[in-house]
Amino acid sequence: MSQVHVARKFRDFIRFHTHITYPESSERRQQINTAEVVKKLDAIGMGHVHVPIIWDGVHLVDEGRLAGANEIERRVRLTYRMRMWKLTTWIDEVFSWSARDVDLYLQLAQALREVDFEHIKGRTDVDRAIANIAIIATAKRSIAQGIPPDTITWQINWALKQVGGLEADEVELLECLPDESMLKSADKIDHEQMSRDRGISSIALVENIDTRGKIASLFADCFGGVRRETEKKETHPLSVRRLDVASRLLAEPGMEALLRISRIANEYVAFQPRFEKKMTPAVDGDQTRMRMMQSYDELPKLAPAAWALKVAAPKYFRYRLATKSFMVREKIKRSDKKQFFYAMLDRSKSMQQGERIYKLLAILLNRLRAVGRREAILGYSFFDSVVHEEVIVREVAEAREEIRRMHYEFFTGDDTDINLALREGIKRIKNLVDDQESEQPELIIVTDGDHGINVRPDELKGIMLHVFVVEERNDDLIKLAHHTGGVALDGL
Repeated sequence: MSQVHVARKFRDFIRFHTHITYPESSERRQQINTAEVVKKLDAIGMGHVHVPIIWDGVHLVDEGRLAGANEIERRVRLTYRMRMWKLTTWIDEVFSWSARDVDLYLQLAQALREVDFEHIKGRTDVDRAIANIAIIATAKRSIAQGIPPDTITWQINWALKQVGGLEADEVELLECLPDESMLKSADKIDHEQMSRDRGISSIALVENIDTRGKIASLFADCFGGVRRETEKKETHPLSVRRLDVASRLLAEPGMEALLRISRIANEYVAFQPRFEKKMTPAVDGDQTRMRMMQSYDELPKLAPAAWALKVAAPKYFRYRLATKSFMVREKIKRSDKKQFFYAMLDRSKSMQQGERIYKLLAILLNRLRAVGRREAILGYSFFDSVVHEEVIVREVAEAREEIRRMHYEFFTGDDTDINLALREGIKRIKNLVDDQESEQPELIIVTDGDHGINVRPDELKGIMLHVFVVEERNDDLIKLAHHTGGVALDGL
């Protein structure tokens, strides 16, 4: 996202106190150490934020009470007059230089009064205060850019609503996504299709994107404009990381589509992984458990306390031995049986149209989340007229790395051969499933192809098929998925 520079004439407005809270009546001011907030801001690249805005962020953690118009005007004049020479103060009585930014502060108060700060969720008060600071600073710079207060409020509230419920693993994967310019070439952006997806006119969409882009750039500036690596996530509160994702959602409409489709996929119970943990007896096991004895052959495994009972109370020992009520020690091995998914992803030229790339990546992102939670193993391959190399993802780090590799040049292949993709997917699953500690395998296909399907249900041989047809219809493919009991969506 391009950087937005605020005009020099607004430097005092940006730097000085926002005059919108009642700091003297804020109990939270006594509970939060401002120095602690400043220290954390420095750690996450927000050390450039001015102290007055930090104070406002701390106060808004409490009740977010805003001053009235007369109080704002009084504080604006007081703040500027405190920085004037005595002679200038006397002249100000005539020319009212100190009131020059009153209207701007009133607009800022109007914008912040309607912001849904309750959407900001943080582990601590300090984390929430830092998120508040980012919002206040963004709103202030947006006012200086001439964006109407109601537009600022609407855009910020939209962003907060989108990211407020994001879980940590979702944020982690979204942070890894390449910039929109890497996923979509500028000449392939289809505003007509985007507007149809959102139910608004394309003219309004373009204007909306322009305004969103400005606010997003100002949002990113709050965080130093630097994309942070997820390895440092303990330094960056989840509430702040959500806002960083929010800045990208505002600037990159494709990410909005991606997140929307990913959430749709989460709604389908049949598409949830089946994850099973087992403890199996093993002579070379690395763990030990106690269980009730099952046969007299297990006498050597009795705990030492049982043999002490034989000496202390022989009759009681014989009774417990006859009823097999002694505990025995057993070596065990832990076996995690994960769900095995294999995805066939269409990379033909037609996938460059509209938001098809993002919708495809949304399904991939959904399955990578299961890998990130250590509930599944994912294999996937891209296909067009041929099926390309396969990728197997078992660990979180591998999932992040695979997302970073995504680039729109992937989607410049030939025509789509869905039948080939299905048969090759079945073949690859059979070759891999014996080597995996996994549940019944499931095959996922994401495509925009409408070609006829000649793959028969018996060729799947117990493999559940999930189908996602992007912006098109393919009745044959949908019927095949329904026959296997899988999820089937078209016109995605």
